[in-house]
Amino acid sequence: MKHFWALLIKFAAIGTVLFSFLSIFNTASLPAILFISVVTTAISYFVGDLYILPKFGNFIATVADFGLSFVLIWLLSALMINSTGSMLATTFFIALTIAVVEALFHLYVNTHVNSNSAESVIPGVYKGDAMMTEFSEEFDNKQAKGKSNSSSSKDPSQKN
Repeated sequence: MKHFWALLIKFAAIGTVLFSFLSIFNTASLPAILFISVVTTAISYFVGDLYILPKFGNFIATVADFGLSFVLIWLLSALMINSTGSMLATTFFIALTIAVVEALFHLYVNTHVNSNSAESVIPGVYKGDAMMTEFSEEFDNKQAKGKSNSSSSKDPSQKN
């Protein structure tokens, strides 16, 4: 389930960037933008986020995602979109914007997907927490009163 949410977040981010750039600067159809978004999301998630990020860290994974996004979007848009302007410059700015988003997305992946910690999304709550019974040494009031009286009489700081 954690991979599903990560893929959904990544798809939404890449799709938003692609839609905003390709629909403004080029005349791209919505199915073409969705197809490029799905392919770029799938390949960059498995290569960049699951393979490169755990081994080499955030910076190298961001640079790799920039290069991978640039090549994928440039090739797929050259095949699917009849470009009127410079597709190379548009693809560069798309990949640069995706790299900035990926740097932030890698923080999410490190804390929620690649970590094996028991922490949940809510701070201070752990996934392993279950309803537990609270135990104490004091079972009734007589024992508690007896311990408090005996401890006060044995206190060395009190002088008689």
